[in-house]
Amino acid sequence: MILCVWLLSASITIPPLFGWAQNVNDEKVCLISQDFGYTIYSTAVAFYIPMSVMLFMYYQIYKAAKRSAAKHKFAGFPRPEEMEGISMNGVVKLHKESEECTNFSRLLKHDKKNISIFKREQKAATTLGIIVGAFTVCWLPFFLLSTARPFICGTACSCIPLWVERTFLWLGYANSLINPFIYAFFNRDLRTTYRNLLQCRYRNINRKLSAAGMHEALKLAEKPEFVL
Repeated sequence: MILCVWLLSASITIPPLFGWAQNVNDEKVCLISQDFGYTIYSTAVAFYIPMSVMLFMYYQIYKAAKRSAAKHKFAGFPRPEEMEGISMNGVVKLHKESEECTNFSRLLKHDKKNISIFKREQKAATTLGIIVGAFTVCWLPFFLLSTARPFICGTACSCIPLWVERTFLWLGYANSLINPFIYAFFNRDLRTTYRNLLQCRYRNINRKLSAAGMHEALKLAEKPEFVL
């Protein structure tokens, strides 16, 4: 897989060096080839196709998370449509509530592990969604500009203001800056690791990270939090 990534990257960057169009050097900026065919090819392979794959895969993960959430609904509590059919007789209501409490207690006793896994799945899906969203927001303006430039300015030069090009480029670079903060926000172990690194506590940091992860897993399994 790593080899494929390098080969794919080479297929984007090497062609202008071997005659497929030529790079553009004007007085303002040095541009990669503005040939129409190369521009569409390079932006599609570098961004649009990978982004489409990422969005499709995240959509599949989102559907799987919804199915998982449906499986973890508490059976002891009736849905709103079921409540309409319950008699208003006080004795029947009391008996129904008693059955619900019994079912809920049984669920608390036997479903701790499943709920712990469910919470981790939901957290992972949320984190991944934010990562994909940040990647799209940060890089989409740059690649839209790169795709549109030769059609707006022609292939010989760039008519886009230099500050606009640099702003969009650095917005893309900022994606690599914010990713560690996103991961740290959703992961207490990473927050602890970052704190140790910033405070120059390097000794046994891997062992501490493993111990912290094990402690978190045991805590989730023993004391799950229920949201009703």
